[in-house]
Amino acid sequence: MGKILLWSLLLTFSGSQASSPLAQRNTEFAVDLYQAVGLSHKNNIIISPLGATLALGMVQLGAKGKAQQQIRQTLKFQDTSTGEEFSELKSFFSATSEKKQEFTFNLANALYLQEGFTVKEQYLHGNKEFFQSAIKLVDFQNAKACAETISNWVESKTDGKIKDMFSGEEFGPLTRLVLVNAIYFKGDWKQKFNKEDTQLMNFTLKDGTAVKIPMMKALLRTKYGYFSESSINYQVLELPYKGDEFSLIIILPAEHVNIEEMGKLITAPQILQWFSEMQEQEVEISLPRFKIEQKLDFKEALYSLNITEIFSGGCDLSGITDSSEVYVSRVMQQVFFEINEEGSEVATSTGINTPVIMSLLRNQFIANHPFLFIMKNNPTDSILLMGRVTNPDTKRMKGRDLDSL
Repeated sequence: MGKILLWSLLLTFSGSQASSPLAQRNTEFAVDLYQAVGLSHKNNIIISPLGATLALGMVQLGAKGKAQQQIRQTLKFQDTSTGEEFSELKSFFSATSEKKQEFTFNLANALYLQEGFTVKEQYLHGNKEFFQSAIKLVDFQNAKACAETISNWVESKTDGKIKDMFSGEEFGPLTRLVLVNAIYFKGDWKQKFNKEDTQLMNFTLKDGTAVKIPMMKALLRTKYGYFSESSINYQVLELPYKGDEFSLIIILPAEHVNIEEMGKLITAPQILQWFSEMQEQEVEISLPRFKIEQKLDFKEALYSLNITEIFSGGCDLSGITDSSEVYVSRVMQQVFFEINEEGSEVATSTGINTPVIMSLLRNQFIANHPFLFIMKNNPTDSILLMGRVTNPDTKRMKGRDLDSL
């Protein structure tokens, strides 16, 4: 049987109005996918709902019958296949790309086809129309060369942050089509974390033990909220990037709260409520410097969300090719995400070196135990990534060496 390898790559690097249908669908799928991945992962998690939507969308354009229906239902699309949903995504990316003076946001999609493998013109046209996909011919019989070719493409689209993504073992004589989706974001903080204020502090892990990690500190005026639901108390903080197009949302539960249990209880309406109800306040912030690099196979998670048909031989992908022996073999995503003090604007209204004694007059947001995070596009409230930090990775971090803290 022929195989389609479906790969979604996201690389992010950091330094509302009433919710639109796009934001609602995107948020519902983001929560579903996060919770499905959380069933089998106990530590740090990071996913890109946007990347998964794009990758599944590229398959959905060529799927028919039950295969198409399952994808559309999971992505919260309407029953009828109008292409409207992808037009919304196209409009979002077009609008974002016009405002890139303050940040870098690159989106790239590619279809790697087996030489001699016939793909329908309408499918190729649809991918170009909605996803601006590049079409490239390769010979998967030479698995090592293919791995190198596609890995080099990924590296070029992620500013060199993701190297050697593929190995020759991931392709074989039955591979016919590889879909690759790469997203790269780099943004400076709108308000600065001063490197000189970063200190080594204790971070309490899930099991109650403490580890020393670099904790960034700042006094900022930013959106903040205190919420209570299902007997769980938590703080929500927004850190905007320069240009105000994107923000990082940190969700910090009370210390006694189990982060895994909290993740199971989160809903899409809750998240959209946070976005709309946070208010600008002065907040004294302590946030770990951290990096998460993760490669996930979504097949099991998608199975639990009832996307099963595309993985079975004989599924109807007749919109892609007339061959009846084509199916999706794996759905992979690799994410690189880093938070540090680098490259941020100085905030004119910020007093970085405020004495601790004055903190009694202010909100304190001290992320010294496991927390959740969301990166969103502000004009649309669409979620680019979602994850949790149970143990900040201090290895190979940029900035000041641990010994100097």
